[in-house]
Amino acid sequence: MGNNVMRCVLLAISITLAGCGVPSDRTAAPNMAQSSRSRAQTLLFSLLHRMNGVAIRRDRRASWMAPEAKAQNLVYLSAGGADEVVVYSYPAGKKSGTLTGLHDPAGTCSDAAGDVWIVNSAEFEVVEYAHAGKKAKATLSDSGAANPLACSVDPTTGNLAVTNLGAASGGGNLSIYTGAKGSPTKYTDPDLMFVYFCGYDDQGNLFVDGLDSAFAFVLAELPSGSETLQTISLSNAVGFPGGVAWDGAYVAIGDQLYKGEHKSAIYQFSVTGSTGTLEGTTALAGSCDVLQFAIPSGGSPRKAKQGNTAVAPDDCLSNAAFYHYPAGGSPTKALSGLQYPVAAAVSLAR
Repeated sequence: MGNNVMRCVLLAISITLAGCGVPSDRTAAPNMAQSSRSRAQTLLFSLLHRMNGVAIRRDRRASWMAPEAKAQNLVYLSAGGADEVVVYSYPAGKKSGTLTGLHDPAGTCSDAAGDVWIVNSAEFEVVEYAHAGKKAKATLSDSGAANPLACSVDPTTGNLAVTNLGAASGGGNLSIYTGAKGSPTKYTDPDLMFVYFCGYDDQGNLFVDGLDSAFAFVLAELPSGSETLQTISLSNAVGFPGGVAWDGAYVAIGDQLYKGEHKSAIYQFSVTGSTGTLEGTTALAGSCDVLQFAIPSGGSPRKAKQGNTAVAPDDCLSNAAFYHYPAGGSPTKALSGLQYPVAAAVSLAR
């Protein structure tokens, strides 16, 4: 089956999986329908290969990295449509390398050592690269998962979390690898039918977003040391799951249907117990479908409050834009030419 036919199949799936995840305001339906199609193209891109029995094209290009990259801070941007992760210097935005030999790379995340993990979704695995490294240093299996999507590393333990989106019938879950090694422990939540993005805070609490069986937005938390996901009640509605990150002060949650329109924003929530309180909103002007963003402030609340940058991969614009954070507004820079970008991760030079 050719790619054009397969993409038509994918759009049909979007009606079931993404198109239902819209607010009840039907006046915004045209924009929301376009957004659903675009999101589904990215989040279920790997199904184009597997559901139609198409052999995965082997990428024979060699990975490369600029000699100066090791001494630079780097931003890693997945490009699932090109089977690669593109690396740029940060914050300059100069292309510094490309990691190839991947198959529908989706989520990217970095750890305290500067290593970067890539969710190699079509191979049901997670691959680790050293900062500025061209060859994988470790590979973990996520076999049996349905559409691996995003990842995050616990800064307190080194545990690696990977979200598994699920299929059209549901079945999303969360895989956690203790110490980023071995086989994962799987976690499910009856409130989470489809599991999208995740992010650890500086205390080792893991926050996960997704959709429930009625296709409404859900935020859940796996508290540090707990074995049970608990649903967080939010003071502000989120239209459709976007990225999840810790900004140094708050849990940052992306919304791909900001105000019911085909644009994105990042909300800042403080979480106490099972309640999340909205503390601020970063509107991303000119955005379309921002997925897993990166906020390189690390664990510095002071820097997060004074101002930083959010690196926001935008699926339908095929770029990654830099925005003032938390001020938002128009982007200050855009890295273009990315095919189906899902995630950004910043790796700091040591």
